Amino acid sequence: MNDGLETIFQPGEVFHGYVVKKLLGAGAGGAVYLVHHEILDSLFALKVLIYGSQSDEEAADEAYIKRFLREARLASRIRHPNLVSVHDCGYDDYKGLYYLVMDYVPGVSLRDMIALEGRIPAERAADIVSQVASALEAAQAFKVVHRDIKPENILVQPDGRVKLVDLGIAKAQNVGDTLETSADSVFGTPSYISPEQAQCSANVDARADIYSLGIVFFEMLTGKCPYSDSNPAVVITQILSEEQVPDVRDVVPGVSPGLAVLIRRMTVKDRMRRIDTFSAVLDELCKLGFGNVKRQALPTEYVAPPSPSVGMKTLLEGLDGASKSSVDPLAMPDDDVRSFLDKKTMIRRRQAIVRWTLIALGAIGAFLVALIVFQ
Repeated sequence: MNDGLETIFQPGEVFHGYVVKKLLGAGAGGAVYLVHHEILDSLFALKVLIYGSQSDEEAADEAYIKRFLREARLASRIRHPNLVSVHDCGYDDYKGLYYLVMDYVPGVSLRDMIALEGRIPAERAADIVSQVASALEAAQAFKVVHRDIKPENILVQPDGRVKLVDLGIAKAQNVGDTLETSADSVFGTPSYISPEQAQCSANVDARADIYSLGIVFFEMLTGKCPYSDSNPAVVITQILSEEQVPDVRDVVPGVSPGLAVLIRRMTVKDRMRRIDTFSAVLDELCKLGFGNVKRQALPTEYVAPPSPSVGMKTLLEGLDGASKSSVDPLAMPDDDVRSFLDKKTMIRRRQAIVRWTLIALGAIGAFLVALIVFQ
């Protein structure tokens, strides 16, 4: 199974009712496939988490698993036209992997767009920022911080619609960051993280996302990120310095003073002086004449109920009777995910003990039969 992420599935293979079409992309610990639902006749993106062979499963990176499950839970709860929705999630015992089924977003990432076009015209850049800000306005209403706003996580469809992806490292405010470890206490991409996030990932709120979006805005207008270096430590040093983000007009003189001021307000290093809500960002864009800004913040009542939607698999699907609980692990706090993972590990250990015990008894029986036969 682990000859390579590209070989997890082959084109034409059927997985939980989805026909695999092709590999869309692969990373260090997972892959995304384009799949077709046979009954719905619709395309989706299948994201799978791989952390080693089935025999190594007990040594899985629990923090990474919890990050993966958090993405499924948050993306299924916060529904917004500019957020990629998750429709299904589960664990496949045969393949030994966690998976989630998301919207398939045709188009290109903002990173590809910048690489292809260089500078993006101000009106178009403002429209992209407004759509991302609208999605994050909804997330902020639920006290959720994305923490990894960057061009790679912003997808632009052919019709101009923008989708924000990768809620994997997002977290709710005022909740202990159970993903933080001594070896990796800063999440996000160095060039885009705010100073406070560079110091401690647990001590962030929506203002960290506002800073990151401001850096993306700067990059779209200028074609380059204000902080970039092959050495992440150098980038972090620049971010933590007292020197503010350069004036966008120093790079592109034609940018309007209003947009330059807005970007500066979004990227002030002292978060107490930074613009503090995405609603305010959208208001400022409207004041500057970008009238196509769509206000799509969702009311609190729109949060999906804790119970799973139709078709939602439980994380322990395919195991013994204990896995068929009516409890939805995706609706539980992060601290309780550990208990489900521990329970699954315990079940596997018991199954292994029973299996090896039967093998040993069979070998002993065969040995005794051989002794009787050859006496």
